[in-house]
Parts: sequence; C-alpha cells; structure tokens
Amino acid sequence: MRTALLANALFSASCGLIMILNPAWVGALLGFEATRVFMLVGAGLVLFATDLVHQATRTRMQTWRALYASAADILWVLGSILGVLLFGEWLSASGMITVVTVTGIVLAFGISQLWGIDRLHRNPETGLYRHCILVDTHAQADKLWKIIRDLGAISRYMSSLRDSVILDGKEPGAGAVRRCVDQTGRAWSEECTVFDEAGRRFVVHFRADELGFPFPARRMVGGWKIMPAAEGSTVMIWWELEPKPKWLASLMLPVLAFQVDRDFPKLIGRMAEAATLSRRNTAGAFEEHQPARLLARWC
Repeated sequence: MRTALLANALFSASCGLIMILNPAWVGALLGFEATRVFMLVGAGLVLFATDLVHQATRTRMQTWRALYASAADILWVLGSILGVLLFGEWLSASGMITVVTVTGIVLAFGISQLWGIDRLHRNPETGLYRHCILVDTHAQADKLWKIIRDLGAISRYMSSLRDSVILDGKEPGAGAVRRCVDQTGRAWSEECTVFDEAGRRFVVHFRADELGFPFPARRMVGGWKIMPAAEGSTVMIWWELEPKPKWLASLMLPVLAFQVDRDFPKLIGRMAEAATLSRRNTAGAFEEHQPARLLARWC
C-alpha cells in the first residue's frame, strides 16, 4: 500500500505541476484551451499528492485514508469516462490518447491501493482480516485490569453502548457470555474463550451465527491485553473477522479501523481514569482528565 500511495503521489504531482506551469501545452495536447481550469485542476492534484505522501510516510498507515484516496481515483476515472462520452468531439487525437492513458493509470493506482488495504489487514496465519490498536494510559496495569476484566461493565465507559451484561449471572471468565446492546438497539453476544488473570488478557468469540447479528461477518473474534509500561500501561485491543461477503474486506476494514482508532482511546481513557481515581461527576459518569494515547505502532 505504501508503494501504491507513493507512486500515485509522484504521478499526480507531476501531472499537477505540468498543468500549473504550462497550461498552454496541456491545451495544445488535448485540443482545447482552458488555462484557468487546467491550473485549478493542477493545484488540486498537487494537494492530493501531498496528502498521499503524508499517508505513505506514517509509521502506522491508516487504511481509511487509503480508501478515500482510491475513491478519489475511481471518481476521476468515472469523470473521465463521462467527459469523453459527452465532450469527446472536442478532443484531438492526441488528447483522446492522453485522457485514456491517464484514466488507465489512475484506475491502476486505485485498484493497487485497495489491494494494499486487503494485504495490510489480512492475517495469513488465520486467513481472517485483522485490526489491532495499542493505547498508552497513565493507569497501572494491575489496576486497569480490574476494570477491564469486568466484562459486563463495558457500557459504563463506552458511550455507543446502551447496555452490557454477562448472561445467567456468571462471573467473568472462560465460558461467560456478554450481551451488548448499542444505542440504536442492535444486540449481539460475545462468548469468552480465554480468560488469563496472570497475563491480564481475554479473548471473545462473537456469535455471528445468531439471528440478527448486526455486523457483516461470518466469523469474528477479538481480544484485550494489558501490559505494564514505563509510565503506566499499554492496552492492546484486536479483532479478526471474515467479512460477509469477503470482497467487502477492502471497504469494511478501513471503516472499522476509523471507528476503532477514533473511539477506543477515549474508552480506554475513561477506564484508566476509573482505575486510578474512581472519580465520578455529578451525572454519574467517570471524568477523563488524562486522555489515553493511540500508539503509532502495528500489533
């Protein structure tokens, strides 16, 4: 994905600079003059290339950003096809060849980036698609584990959940089933298959075969692990799933990644605050004074 983004950036910047610096030559090549339009499009291409370079040079690339880059490439392709169909008679022979060639190259970049997204999220060991985050907190690992291990209490800290409970009155542990309901009323169950007190970790299996399972996945598992760090602890949270249908992976995983990267550091921050101060505000919610920090590392 990094290679596709950088190649796309180089091509977009080159085209953009040509359109800005020599719009008259571009007009002669295409067969019509539109100097201001060419310069405006060129400036947009340079900005687009800058964003691609920023994406590709991050230690931890964000696949949702690569997805919108591919969406922009595909829109360019569709716009070019529409332009040729509607205004093809305005183009010279060299202009038609240029438009078709550029359209093919841009389509190749868009597809390559989607393929890169697929490869980046795919776990070759399990055949499932994975997203994982590492979050630094100020809370000590043992104290934070006491909060996180309470599987049925997650809705206290996660604003998107209306309710969460362990069924049948069981204690947290292997075999316990957590039932979650979000604010829209969607419900699902997660069965704990691994519960390691010493290692401060657990794994859950989502019951994807239940009627009404709200996520487009045939199989889905996830886990949490809390590790000591120099100034507190680091929380690792991961999911692996088989999308339904599988070709949705390059679309679904970036959306999942965006939501997780945005929401879960806040969730962990609230849990860390509860672990260190157990301070509640007048509304009964835990206050958050030291936000947790998403780490720019793969896991």
